[in-house]
Amino acid sequence: MSQVKSPPAWPLPHVIDVDREFWDGVQQDKLLIQKCRECGRLQFFPRPACGGCFSGNLAWQESAGRGTVYSFTLVRVPRHPSFRKYVEESGQPVIFAEIELAEGVRMMSQIVDCRPEDVQLGAQVRVTFAPVPGAEFKLPKFRLA
Repeated sequence: MSQVKSPPAWPLPHVIDVDREFWDGVQQDKLLIQKCRECGRLQFFPRPACGGCFSGNLAWQESAGRGTVYSFTLVRVPRHPSFRKYVEESGQPVIFAEIELAEGVRMMSQIVDCRPEDVQLGAQVRVTFAPVPGAEFKLPKFRLA
């Protein structure tokens, strides 16, 4: 007798102390980036110290959530089963991009709700907070503006 397999789980981030505030912000529909209280530098991804002056005196600042596509790729054959299922069901590749936020920092994310041919370098994007299927968790993704 064969068993019915449940759909693969969407990968969730492993939240640790240094990025917990970032993920808590995402759950409240806020995109947060770190700001050094010593030198004023903004940074993303979350770190325990400033990448410029190495101070540990960091604060969180809400991003406007706007940016531009700095780089992107179309993932047509994803390795993770959930992404593979997404590609099979939607007939579209995963659009994985490096976004340069208006504040000047860059972050990796997915561009959603558009055709792959509509994405171009320099395209304006805006953050959206997308629920993860089957989990009470959101991820920051981007839509063309």
